[in-house]
Amino acid sequence: PEEKREVMPIMGRNVIGFLDNGAKTTIVVGAHYDHLGMGNHGSLHASKEKAIHNGADDNASGVALMLHLAQALRNNASGQTNYLFIGFAGEEKGLLGSNFFAKNPTVDLSQVNYMINMDMVGRLNQEETLAVHGVGTSPVFKQVLYANNDQGLTIAEHESGVGPSDHTSFYLVDLPVLHFFTGQHEDYHKPSDDADKINYVGMEKIGAFILALINDLDD
Repeated sequence: PEEKREVMPIMGRNVIGFLDNGAKTTIVVGAHYDHLGMGNHGSLHASKEKAIHNGADDNASGVALMLHLAQALRNNASGQTNYLFIGFAGEEKGLLGSNFFAKNPTVDLSQVNYMINMDMVGRLNQEETLAVHGVGTSPVFKQVLYANNDQGLTIAEHESGVGPSDHTSFYLVDLPVLHFFTGQHEDYHKPSDDADKINYVGMEKIGAFILALINDLDD
């Protein structure tokens, strides 16, 4: 008979930083920091040999932009809003970290204006196409997106606030959301999703664009 293996639960932790400006409202800026480890569940690696999946685009790119925005917004002395930065655990297992936070928030969600999510923002292509999901979740989003596109990005609009990333958890508790994504590629969920393939100049453009959006929406 086959030997039964005891399945041990894995504890994931969301990592949260709160920039308290003493304002009445808050916005959430998030990105998932988990990936696939040595592969296993979710890997598209053709070889049966285990290999480290570093996840440079998915989603070290989003975490890097989140930290970039945290640094930039820390120097924003307007005090018009507070900023809650969240590195989500368990996204690859089914949005587990963001779902838990949305149901067990550390701030009053009725005081949250909207949520920004960044998942795979490291592969801006030659056409500089940036997919923005959730455009239909607030009547002001579309105008603000185009008014702040000084980088000349090609914006691919998606109305829905529901999709395969952490913004969905916030939309499902009635918050407007914007999710940023530079597109699928052949290295998705493979060991080859590595740092040498990241478009760093593209990431700088996306970071400047999102920062401009936040500053405009703060008004």
